[in-house]
Amino acid sequence: MTKPNNNAYQIKVSLIGAQPPIWRRLLVEPDTTFQDMHRIIQVAMGWQASHLHLFQAGGGQLIGDPAEDFDGMMNFLDESALPVSSVLSSEGQKLKYEYDFGDGWEHEIKLEKILTGEEAEPLPKCIKAARQCPPEDVGGLYGFYEFLDAMEDAAHPEHVAVREWCGGEQFDPDFVSLVQINEDLLERDALFSETEPEFAPHASDFLGLSPNQVHELLQNPLNCPSVFKPLFDAEDVSRELDTAPIMRMAKALIGEIGDKGIRLTGKGNLPLKHVKAMVDAGGEDIVFPMARYGAARSEEHVLGVNLTRVLMEIAGYTKKEKGRLLLKKSAAKRIENKGWLTFYMDMLSAALSQFNWAWMDHREGIEDVQYIGPFIFWLLSVKGGQWLPVQDYFSDMLKAFPSLPVAAYPVCYASEEQQARWALESRVVRLFRLLGLLELNPEYAQFQEEDRQMMRRTGLFEGVFVRA
Repeated sequence: MTKPNNNAYQIKVSLIGAQPPIWRRLLVEPDTTFQDMHRIIQVAMGWQASHLHLFQAGGGQLIGDPAEDFDGMMNFLDESALPVSSVLSSEGQKLKYEYDFGDGWEHEIKLEKILTGEEAEPLPKCIKAARQCPPEDVGGLYGFYEFLDAMEDAAHPEHVAVREWCGGEQFDPDFVSLVQINEDLLERDALFSETEPEFAPHASDFLGLSPNQVHELLQNPLNCPSVFKPLFDAEDVSRELDTAPIMRMAKALIGEIGDKGIRLTGKGNLPLKHVKAMVDAGGEDIVFPMARYGAARSEEHVLGVNLTRVLMEIAGYTKKEKGRLLLKKSAAKRIENKGWLTFYMDMLSAALSQFNWAWMDHREGIEDVQYIGPFIFWLLSVKGGQWLPVQDYFSDMLKAFPSLPVAAYPVCYASEEQQARWALESRVVRLFRLLGLLELNPEYAQFQEEDRQMMRRTGLFEGVFVRA
């Protein structure tokens, strides 16, 4: 939009606490809504709009999206109806913008100048910028500085892991492209559009969800406020944490690591005594049902143990150093300060956003299982209160996403649909069972009676995924 310069605010957005400073200087229209200001900041700073946010004006008044304040406890002013000029009207005035309440990225917004002039130019516009913003989910400023240390030092023990986490790319903290920022600012409506995703079949196939809600759920299942509430009763959820096999195994592993760490095998695996300790903690019938056919020969033969260790590493809690598995000091401090609930949510987030599900069965094809997998959360919330056949859930998944089997590789011994069902079982059901979000009926033995198997949601699921 083009307007004369006598209708422009010069605003500086700074990431609080960042050293060296990270900031953007912007020109915006005074009647810009706070909803659009949120989008402008996301684009200009380089965030991905995948977490909750709010503005805090003088006197503590909060401005945000009412959909993120379900019970009205926050008393948000509606950001979509409030112009920036209603809060910032004099040069030097400030307010705060917070993004991602977990990592806690706080920004200062300062009205530097109220510009006058006759020259027209497209707004909003970024006229100056300093340094790249941190990657999403890096763990706040402390985690960001640890990330930079590892990224910039090829000899750092975490360098390779950090590069992989960053998608194999080098992170240059000093690089900022004003041209790219301004191009994206002019395209922000498209970037934030809520158009229906390409995969959407009829809305009735989604068991009550609209295509837009499905899109929101699949994009970020831990932050989809139109589907599940992002806030829950932490005490209730904490009481259910140890029902998750992965939590019991993780606690056992952390206990085995202790202060000195664990000497890994030549192949980089846990010694069998530690594997056994984790199997015992998680429950043999869930973690290693093959025990009835023979003993485990290595960590790689026990998926639940291997998965627990991998997720702990991806989530930033463990590291390998000189052949030993160690608990990071920052991770131990995070557990001490934040508690086991934060640990579990970090593991769940890593499983949903950073972990490659195909690793669990080593099958090629049907990669979209990982993309559509979170839809099972909705199915569990709708009908998971009682034992129902696992195959019924798969039928619902295939009805909602009929193109899923198309990606299967043709084989003579199974149809494309059967391969899709196998992938749903080996990736979706297995992963979320270990995470304690669903349970299988113990009356039906695995392998012999898989076609008759039943499942339902758990108390932990009910605490974490509360329907909006």
